[in-house]
Amino acid sequence: MRVLLLSTMLTVAAPAAPQMLFEAGPVNGVLLEADGDRLAVYGWKDDDADDIDTVLLTHGRRDVVWKAQAAREAGAEVIAPAREQYSLEQPEEFWAGFSRTQFHDYAQQSTKLMAAPITVHRRVSDNDQIQWNGLTIQVVETPGFTRGSVSYVTDVGGRTVAFTGDLIYGDGRIPDLYSFQDAIPEAQIRGYHGYGARLADLVASLKKIAALNPDVIVPARGPIIEDPAESIQRLIGRVQAVYRNYLSTNALHWYFKEERMRQCGERVLGKDAEIQLMPYSHTDTTPPWIFEQATSRLLISESGQAFLLDCGYQRVIDSVKDLIAQNVISRVEGIFVTHYHDDHTDMVQAAAEEFRCPVYATPEYADVLTNPAAYHLPAMTANPIRDIKVLPDGHQMTWHEFDFTFHFFPGQTFYHGALLARRKAEQPVFFIGDAFAPSGFDDYCVLNRNLLHDDTGYLRCLRTLRNIKEPCWLVNEHIPFVFSFSDQELDYLEQRYRQRIELLAQLFPWDDPNYGVDEQWAVFYPRRTDAEAADVIPLEVRLTNHSPKERTFEITVRLPAGAAMVDQAAGMTRRLTLQPRQSSGVSIPIKAPTASGKHVITADIASEEMVFRHWLDAIVVVP
Repeated sequence: MRVLLLSTMLTVAAPAAPQMLFEAGPVNGVLLEADGDRLAVYGWKDDDADDIDTVLLTHGRRDVVWKAQAAREAGAEVIAPAREQYSLEQPEEFWAGFSRTQFHDYAQQSTKLMAAPITVHRRVSDNDQIQWNGLTIQVVETPGFTRGSVSYVTDVGGRTVAFTGDLIYGDGRIPDLYSFQDAIPEAQIRGYHGYGARLADLVASLKKIAALNPDVIVPARGPIIEDPAESIQRLIGRVQAVYRNYLSTNALHWYFKEERMRQCGERVLGKDAEIQLMPYSHTDTTPPWIFEQATSRLLISESGQAFLLDCGYQRVIDSVKDLIAQNVISRVEGIFVTHYHDDHTDMVQAAAEEFRCPVYATPEYADVLTNPAAYHLPAMTANPIRDIKVLPDGHQMTWHEFDFTFHFFPGQTFYHGALLARRKAEQPVFFIGDAFAPSGFDDYCVLNRNLLHDDTGYLRCLRTLRNIKEPCWLVNEHIPFVFSFSDQELDYLEQRYRQRIELLAQLFPWDDPNYGVDEQWAVFYPRRTDAEAADVIPLEVRLTNHSPKERTFEITVRLPAGAAMVDQAAGMTRRLTLQPRQSSGVSIPIKAPTASGKHVITADIASEEMVFRHWLDAIVVVP
């Protein structure tokens, strides 16, 4: 079934003035007609794209730019933001480097770039003016959803109309939060730690548009906004409420301290805004049987055997070898990996080979450790870990005088585990990777997949902590102390987190807020494949139905030149029906292109009101 655009046409102009037609759809289309000339904003429907002389683009993401393809191919002049030149005109540079940049990624920028460059005839910046058939169209730089977005403002039939791209969706919403992840240079915070960093740009951009007093806003996605002032104010209030909540439970308070957190907060909330930070929880000296080195910990038994948690650096291996040489320990008998991040995993395989010991993980993240090239996640290692011993959540193991319990612990990232170690009558120690710090949640990178469901994400982690039902030390391997949360602190964290879920539900237009924080609810697997010409690639699309209802998803694959579906008779579209909260995949094997190079595959995802074109991407590298 082909996804059809809505055919509603809206006339917003007096007969003597240029006529504005509006077509609602996955990306809206706008057509201005005057004296036989035609200008499109965002783009226009394919079967009526002839004779469009100009098309205005507000940003460079391919999931919006596709709307202009028919007009571009018909010869329209393309006007686009100067600051989006890289996305629109140089995407091949990004894809050429993807095999390298998919690992150790700390910038956290969207991969929704064009598969191939487009020709931009005029690049515009803030305060530029476009003259078209008697209309003066003002260019307003409105970064937020992307770094270089612009809006276009003009008068049509006596009404001021603002075309704002993805600046605002409907009545005070935005499509997602993960697109706003970015660096905060003034607080010396890189993109990985920049939760909602461009919300500050969003607020400033919304205020710029509000100051122009538009009568109507026509966004790239979502309904026309008939009361811009009200909707803008509502969106500003919503994003500020989310960010204020985030700061109140944020682990960066421990790492970066109060002054830098206030810098972050004032960018979004305003100068001298009230900012609440969770006081530090109780900390203490690490027990002597735990050896600390970088982001690893080594448990040392009375017998002289050792058990390693994570290994991100050669100096960890060297330190352990020194302990062996000094007869402090005799050997390492196992390695548990808490999560996939490079500073915890880069040297795990090397350590396993050096010490000839098994590696353990829980099933939820074993594959990303074994096949990192199949994923694109923040701060990934490029070094696969082989022969992982997969242990289910709750698995118990006795190791010398220790009792171990292994947990799936989706805190800082969905792909995360934890190890509870009990030693005789001592207070147990829970090795939680990077999930918590003494000032709260390590959820500063939305693209890590911090899911919001009760049984997946930080709510599950809080429940696991409560279920220990005895005093327990926590170990975050970035922190040279042990720490603990009181019942009151756990109550505070849970109350704040549940409040944030409610705030996010108001911020996004979807029927579950997880779609707005989980970029990987729909993803190609593998994300990158190295293949010979015409090889069959076992590609699949993996989907999570976060919704509270059954959904049928329609997946339409868009192949590069020279590639082909293996099952051509089935066409380019597949369907997958998922129950609420179910995750599954659909196999879409393809034949690799015959030409050498790096080839980008994209796919559309559609389910009722959720329609996203050119949403997914995967890359095939043919030597």
